[in-house]
Amino acid sequence: MKLLKLTVLFLFSSSAMAALFESTEGQTCFRQYSEPVQQNDCLSKAKQESETHLDALISETDKRIKANNPGPFNGVENIPVTSGDMYSKRFLMAQKIWKQYRKKMCLAVATELDEDAYDYQSFIDQCEINLNKRHEEEIHLMGLPAAR
Repeated sequence: MKLLKLTVLFLFSSSAMAALFESTEGQTCFRQYSEPVQQNDCLSKAKQESETHLDALISETDKRIKANNPGPFNGVENIPVTSGDMYSKRFLMAQKIWKQYRKKMCLAVATELDEDAYDYQSFIDQCEINLNKRHEEEIHLMGLPAAR
């Protein structure tokens, strides 16, 4: 009985997760347009909107970091660097590295297609949209209060 419950739980959880190359944005674009060029343009715009939204969240989070961490870095009073300055620097560097990871991961996912395939770029775009959504969730987990 316990094995049956675990099996059902596994099947339910794995079916609820979509592949990185599938997105609701992609499904919408593919339903809305019949021509591959139009589908790809639609998805490219959706990816750009996703990127813009993520960049705005990163910028807002950076402001929150600086506003909520005004104290001296490592408790040293006589240095011009605040805890927020260091936190911000490290956070922004992590975002730069994360974007490199996203690009390489999505290229890896798209490798299952021929680079000349009509949907190669759409695989990459959908992957980046999905990873952006997940990364936004990670940033929200930082639990930073609003800037003062």
